[in-house]
Amino acid sequence: MGNVKQDDKGLVTALNAPSTSLKTKKAKKKTTLNDSFIFKYIGPITVLTVLIFWELLYQLNFINPMFLSSPLQILKVAYDLTVSGILVENLAFTLRNFFFGFVLAAIVGILIGLVTGWYKALGKAFDPFLTAMLGTPRIVLLPLITLWVGVGFTSKVLLVFLAGVFPIILNTMSGVQNLDPNLTRVAKAFGASPIKTFVTVALPGALPQIVAGLRVGIGQSLVGVIAAEMFVSTGGIGYFVAQSSANFNIDRVFVGIIVIIVVGMLITQSVKWLEAYLLKHRID
Repeated sequence: MGNVKQDDKGLVTALNAPSTSLKTKKAKKKTTLNDSFIFKYIGPITVLTVLIFWELLYQLNFINPMFLSSPLQILKVAYDLTVSGILVENLAFTLRNFFFGFVLAAIVGILIGLVTGWYKALGKAFDPFLTAMLGTPRIVLLPLITLWVGVGFTSKVLLVFLAGVFPIILNTMSGVQNLDPNLTRVAKAFGASPIKTFVTVALPGALPQIVAGLRVGIGQSLVGVIAAEMFVSTGGIGYFVAQSSANFNIDRVFVGIIVIIVVGMLITQSVKWLEAYLLKHRID
């Protein structure tokens, strides 16, 4: 029998030993795959592969340069525009409009969302209007906005504000309304005032939904500022893309689009970092 014990318990252990060894080998193999270089960097590798294939097709004249540029050409044009200051100037213009509009949307949206979520009657009263505005593309309000405030700085900030504020309100309101009722009962049982309960229970409890609303609002606000600059502006990345397209300058169009994508990714990532910081002590 070798190392196999004669009792029943030992026999079961001996018979299960190969199975256990096989499972361990599979687990090690899976761990090795997950820790491999390719698995860790599969995203950047895929992007790099697509860019190389794209450039190769361009160099072999499979792509019409009138309709599609190449990665190296886009990079060269982006460098030239940055050195000349044109890209930086337009980007600063867009970020200024976005920053003022979105910060205003975040402050107003969170405050209204907290109040309408805490006072359920108020939330029910405003819910039809909020739902209607959330489902309406805010770009259709642009003619009305320009009629009210003109085509200057205020019109773009107002459109950014309207684009971002409604998802923030609805997400914040939903976060407060879906709080665990036991938390508020415990706070009241310990003699907490309504204001203290609101600050110590409702606000922290709704934080994940608030951050989710901010992330949605960022995308909507970015769409708003680009759309506003395309139609009622003489500056900004949206204006830059629109003018480049009108002049059939495909290289500049791609540069503007890539800048918009990168800005959106960076702003969204900043909110993720903020979320991780604010929720690091949270216990589910």
